Amino acid sequence: MSPSDGEPQLLYLEPDDEITSVVRRLRGADAGRVILVAPGRSRATSSVVALRLLARTAAEAGRSVALVADASTRALAGEAGIAAFGSVAQATSPSPAPAETIVPARAPIHVVRGVAAGRGRTSLPPRATDGLEETMAVHVPPPPATPRRRRERRPPSRLAAVLMAALLLLVIAGGAAALPGATVTITPVSQAIGPRSYTVIVPIAGHATGNTEIQQTGTATDTHHDLVAATGSATFYNYSYVYVDVPQGTQVSAGGSVFFSTDAKVTAPPGTLTGSDPPIAPGTVSVAITAVEAGLAGNVAAEAIDQVENKSVDRYLQGFGNQKGRRVSNPAATTGGDDTSHPVVAQKDVDDTVAALRTQLASHLDDLLAGSNADRVYAGPNADEVAQIDIPADLVGKEDAATFELTGTLAYDRAYANKADVEAAARQDLADDSAAVPAGMVVVDGLVTFEFGVGTVNGGQLTVPVTVRGVVHAAIDEGAVRSQVAGMTRQEAMAALADLGQVQVEFWPGWVDRLPRLGFRISVNTVVPSSQ
Repeated sequence: MSPSDGEPQLLYLEPDDEITSVVRRLRGADAGRVILVAPGRSRATSSVVALRLLARTAAEAGRSVALVADASTRALAGEAGIAAFGSVAQATSPSPAPAETIVPARAPIHVVRGVAAGRGRTSLPPRATDGLEETMAVHVPPPPATPRRRRERRPPSRLAAVLMAALLLLVIAGGAAALPGATVTITPVSQAIGPRSYTVIVPIAGHATGNTEIQQTGTATDTHHDLVAATGSATFYNYSYVYVDVPQGTQVSAGGSVFFSTDAKVTAPPGTLTGSDPPIAPGTVSVAITAVEAGLAGNVAAEAIDQVENKSVDRYLQGFGNQKGRRVSNPAATTGGDDTSHPVVAQKDVDDTVAALRTQLASHLDDLLAGSNADRVYAGPNADEVAQIDIPADLVGKEDAATFELTGTLAYDRAYANKADVEAAARQDLADDSAAVPAGMVVVDGLVTFEFGVGTVNGGQLTVPVTVRGVVHAAIDEGAVRSQVAGMTRQEAMAALADLGQVQVEFWPGWVDRLPRLGFRISVNTVVPSSQ
């Protein structure tokens, strides 16, 4: 492949890349044309020697090489014979035009020969260098006193040339490290955005199928009572002078609240005169009685029954209007009254349990799908996804069953999409939403959260409602920051960048009082928000 064939290959350089590593990457490139993209300052592009080595390496490999860098580095590239551009777009255009090079002023090199050079060094007046190089005095030792035998010179090997170039780069890098530097740290202003609602359409990745089964316990709320009436014996007192019939079913009561009826017809004999007080001894007759209402209330104490509810019978037993004696009583307590309740399953109990079972099946399926496949977003249930619940025919009305069990099964077939696809589509919608992301702000990728609604199948695609929340911060253009603050004092730089957020400026070494004018000597750090 010739250097002009195919697309160019971009190699991005780091500030601390050594020339040897860049040479290896250049030799291993696949394209015929290689574009080196250098940051503001890079060891591998900070000297003409290094750039000439790169040009020679490219020529030996049959490739062409170009450079995208700042103005000072482009000037060095011009001396090394390498095409240089101000941006990647210029370098990769169909007809690239190199940026105009800037020829740097060269620092004079003063050669001092002889022994005296080591003892007495003459200070030379400084020369303006635009900050690119410094005046350097090179001291050459005197020639040897005795002539040496002349050896045949051999051309230097390629390895020796590479080692020599690397040594020169180390010397140059050491000089660059001694130049003043500054670090600008910006914590950009940030703000929360959202919630924003979007509807995204993504391909269906597959279907999840299977069956799930659970049981639901129901409770019987109806009750059937088995009531038993209390029984006992009542004695009637007759104060008249004639026999009084007490018909079967005659009602008596305890205080007018608990009622009993006689089990048979009886006749009370008349009373007899006593000639004392009371003047009449009543005739008595006893008969079995049964509580009118079954249950525990019919169990009354002895002597609790005190009223004859049948008024005609009561008047005959009284005999005389002024007779106040008791006409009925129960010598012993009435007993046997009972109330036994039995739980009964009602239709409402079954309906409530079936509804709860359907809800539990749907919730169990959602948990099952979400728990084992967290990387998916599912569609809602289709029309065929109906829970099957077995209800025994004799369940409604069943007695003596306080609880019962129903079993439900659910066969499912759910379409799903990859969550990563849904998030990517929603993230793109957020980035394109000018109402959500203010001008001059960028979204913090690590602080974007998503809430997914239930998807809807539309052919081979899934339509998913998504709610997005996130954080944005002021966009920081590091190159623009370097150009803006170059040569400023700390206070001037902080004031100039105040609109971007909180700004800190540090100098190296400590005695420096303003930022360097060389952009590559300024580091710009952006502290991205970790929360909001």
